[in-house]
Amino acid sequence: MAKNRDIRYGNDTYRSIRLPNVGEPFQVTHWDLWIVLLVVRKFDGDWDEMRDHLHAEKTDSRSFFRRDKAEELIHHLDRLRQFLDRAGLSAEDVLAEADPDFLKKQYRKAKRKVLDMEYGDNERSPWMIHTPRRQREARAMRGYWPHFPVSPMKYADALESLYKSSGWYNLDQSFTLERKLAAFLEKHEAGASLAERLALYRAFLTVVVEKMGMVDDSCGVVGDLYQQVFEAYVQFDWTALDMKLETFLQDVIELMIWEDYAGTDTGKPIFLARLTPQEVKLVESILKEQWQELEELELDYQAEETLTMLGMLYREELMFDQFIPMAQAMGTREWERITKMSETAEEHGKPDLALAVYEACLGPGMHEDFLRKKHGELKIRLGAE
Repeated sequence: MAKNRDIRYGNDTYRSIRLPNVGEPFQVTHWDLWIVLLVVRKFDGDWDEMRDHLHAEKTDSRSFFRRDKAEELIHHLDRLRQFLDRAGLSAEDVLAEADPDFLKKQYRKAKRKVLDMEYGDNERSPWMIHTPRRQREARAMRGYWPHFPVSPMKYADALESLYKSSGWYNLDQSFTLERKLAAFLEKHEAGASLAERLALYRAFLTVVVEKMGMVDDSCGVVGDLYQQVFEAYVQFDWTALDMKLETFLQDVIELMIWEDYAGTDTGKPIFLARLTPQEVKLVESILKEQWQELEELELDYQAEETLTMLGMLYREELMFDQFIPMAQAMGTREWERITKMSETAEEHGKPDLALAVYEACLGPGMHEDFLRKKHGELKIRLGAE
């Protein structure tokens, strides 16, 4: 069926702008037009103000649906702004010579599509589809597979075929699914080489995460199997693999950052406890780099996960000189990572450090009152009042 040409879709071309010394003209889409209209008319030409508005929607929303849409729109806005800046164009240049009545109608649509976020998945622009979150998550799930001695793709398709193509697994069906997954692992483990078992388990760790949204795992049977597989995975002799150590560590760390069902929680201490001094330095470097990049990309939840893992590494390796900088960076946004650092210092005969961890973190945050209370209790217990 042909489109009704009175209806303008976001990815439809609004106009073409010829650029100096560029062969192809810039194709301005209606998404571009709607964003530029809002920048000019709603936010008085201030791109930052519009971005802040969308960022507040992302941060304050309790709905993942609206959070994702806000991220999509921010990414389109950022990329459009960068493109216009490089081309020497202003927002007003995009609107030049436009019919006022047409812009009036499009402004109403801009408010509905952008500010109210009333658009479907099939309407998104390429910039809205390929957001930093989706790019980083895709890399964490499958991005390093080409570097494995045996690619996990060898098993991934077959694992996916164990699931329904659509629909939902209720609680009772989750038990059947878990048995199918366990039987698949048992079958393919038999006679497998180390590289094949690594690929098998790595495929499992991604496919199960990707499919978890369609499973009611209230009894935790699939989650328990996942934890067992991950614990076994991080106990492989990775030094015996025909694979760069840096790549193996990068892959497993990004998986832990992006796996969001607590499936890697029990395996993290096992992983950290096995590190050699050389590997500790590598893991520290990877985590610091990830933390910085995720913060810059405004992927706050994953940045906090990375910071928590960095604190775990310092606790596990008793790197006491890093406790105070970590506590300062962590603040009072979460509580357990602070209390555990303080407890580790106290257990190893460093009461002053145990107190200093609290003092370094205290400030505005969700758990400030609780951490101040724990700090006070510790001062009394240590006779530091």
